[in-house]
Amino acid sequence: MNDRARMLRAKDEKRRAPAWDRIPSATPDRAEPGAAMSDLMVPMRDGVGLATDVYLPAGDGPFPTILTRMPYGKTEPYCFMPAIAGYWVRKGYAAAVQDVRGKWGSEGRFEPNLAAAETPDGYDTVDWIARQPWSNGRVGMWGESYFGFTSYAGAVGGHPALACVAPGDISLDRYRATMRHGCLQLNTVGVWAISMADRTYQDLSKLDCWHLPLKDMANAARAPSGYFDDLMANPLPSPFWEAHSLLAGYESIRIPVLHWGGWYDNYLGPTIADWRAMAANNEDAANQHLFIGPWDHEGTADRLHRVGLLAVAPGTAEARWDTFSAFFDRYLMGLDNGFGAAGPVRYYAMGKDVWRDCAGWPPPGARMTPFYLRSDGRLSGDAPAADEPPDSFVYDPADPVAETVAYDCWALAGEMTDRRAVEARPDVLVYTSEPFDEGIELTGPVAAHLHFASSAVDTDVTACLVDVAPDGGANLIQDGILRCRYRDGLDRAASMEPGAVYALEIDLWSTSYALGPGHRLRVEVSSSNFNRYDRNLNTGEALGEGDAPVTATQTVFHDMARPSHVLLPVHGE
Repeated sequence: MNDRARMLRAKDEKRRAPAWDRIPSATPDRAEPGAAMSDLMVPMRDGVGLATDVYLPAGDGPFPTILTRMPYGKTEPYCFMPAIAGYWVRKGYAAAVQDVRGKWGSEGRFEPNLAAAETPDGYDTVDWIARQPWSNGRVGMWGESYFGFTSYAGAVGGHPALACVAPGDISLDRYRATMRHGCLQLNTVGVWAISMADRTYQDLSKLDCWHLPLKDMANAARAPSGYFDDLMANPLPSPFWEAHSLLAGYESIRIPVLHWGGWYDNYLGPTIADWRAMAANNEDAANQHLFIGPWDHEGTADRLHRVGLLAVAPGTAEARWDTFSAFFDRYLMGLDNGFGAAGPVRYYAMGKDVWRDCAGWPPPGARMTPFYLRSDGRLSGDAPAADEPPDSFVYDPADPVAETVAYDCWALAGEMTDRRAVEARPDVLVYTSEPFDEGIELTGPVAAHLHFASSAVDTDVTACLVDVAPDGGANLIQDGILRCRYRDGLDRAASMEPGAVYALEIDLWSTSYALGPGHRLRVEVSSSNFNRYDRNLNTGEALGEGDAPVTATQTVFHDMARPSHVLLPVHGE
């Protein structure tokens, strides 16, 4: 087995290892575990049976029920669903955990994210639960990632017994959750698409993320995936994405929703967008809650108590799970517990180690402040007052910035390390501020506005915002990427004119991150973040088609007429 195969297998084993034997909680339990029923085959309207486990509290009931529908194996160690079900039971809920159709113990054929399957299957399962003698007729749904998608699908289905849902680390819009400004999230969603092409998990030991053309990567690894092929064939919004998203039905959702995610999750931007759209679409916008913690997709900060180099206080796991419980207590159990009274948005301020509540995003007190890229690698609050020479680098797709090849980007906050090795590369431009005497807090949306030219007809531009400690350690705050052919929008793809200067905006999503006294801000500009995203080969070919990369000379302008800058949400005084 080669090094890459060993790395992929180690990632797979780590992802399947149990994270908790017992879900942490700082609130009192209400019940003891009672009966458990395994592998009940719940009938769908087309006759397919879906394998379902039910866990009940001790006592006569009936009980409100929390349903989770997932493709990862309802008793497999990776998602530790028996422990999660035990948590719900101790809080007084029945818990139902189901393998989606075509996966593990369930019948039928699995088609990832197919709304036409997940929406009716969710409806039929809620209907089945509501008719059981142990059920009080009220159901909620909880889940993250794919089982967050099935929670949204349940809400779209609109069964009258479904009282509320709490989906996390996911989006109703599968296109935006897969492609970021035209770039495939390769390390995460791309690899996932291949691994899921089996009733359990497909063998990834021969997968080579460097393979070209990219569209043949799965077949070359003897791990064929029709869904991966579909991703390659649909790099832009299309009928395929309409069928594999829930956007057509989200306007029908009127029940309370807890949208949740993490500052380092792969779906942070779409999660905030979903919350904003649903809040705008509901007459009672206050029942649409947004909850963001110091997490990546795997919630590593709960166990490691850090995000990269930045320490995170203990207690985030308890805060996460007890927030879920409080949401269900209010909307499913009907308790007047004051959940959301301080505002529908709750977020964790990293570096301050506090939870805050507010009425919207960004919160009050965030001042959008430009920090300008200047000569000699400076990052300054002062705009250029005269001409300054531009900065250039050569991007070679055969030698991209590739730190994440060694990462599991689902666990980004736990994987990322000191960025100084990346910043030493000749194809990474670095701009650093003076130290902040009293520190600085950034809470809100982040964007980079760059004046950029390339010798290529298409290329990528990346921007990273970094916290630099007094000892020089460099920690990622947030980053973003833009495929330049989509600079004016996904519906207006256009090649670049070599040498022409374009004003580009790169969305770095959002953050809440406080830098301490003596720390500095840094901005990195480059053209690759592989394999977190696929490589742009600089040829202008369609996604996954090229196999002959070419180098490109990239230039960033930061003079008086073209003031490249990052726009940062400076919070407080």
